[in-house]
Amino acid sequence: MPHSTGNWADVAALIQLRMTQIGITEPQLALRSRVSLTVVKELARNTKQSNRHPLTLSRLSRALCLDLDHLRELAYRPDPEPHHVALGELHHADIPPALRDLITDIVDRLDTAPHDIRAEHARIVAESVPTGHHEQPADTPTG
Repeated sequence: MPHSTGNWADVAALIQLRMTQIGITEPQLALRSRVSLTVVKELARNTKQSNRHPLTLSRLSRALCLDLDHLRELAYRPDPEPHHVALGELHHADIPPALRDLITDIVDRLDTAPHDIRAEHARIVAESVPTGHHEQPADTPTG
């Protein structure tokens, strides 16, 4: 499959977090999701960054007790516009130098934060979803 510009580090972090919360291993996740152990390991460890079939990500989301589209949306969420573009336009704006310096300082701080913010968001979302200790695996009938 072709390389992707997806947020695979965020996907890996969320998979690992949910596996810990639910108390399952990679082989157990593979069985629950009906996704090959190789793919589970690649995603959970972020060792192969490539486009994944939506069904693969849905199966993993379901097995991790997340919304079906959660991992897909996380993987392909677009990054915000680069800050250097905004700063380039700022230098042409008719504003006082002190305000320009303040905005530049804020933008510089934002450059260091996006990854931490995404990781914290993934953690909060994962914690807001029930752990599913009492749920049946994705491929086990409940009736």
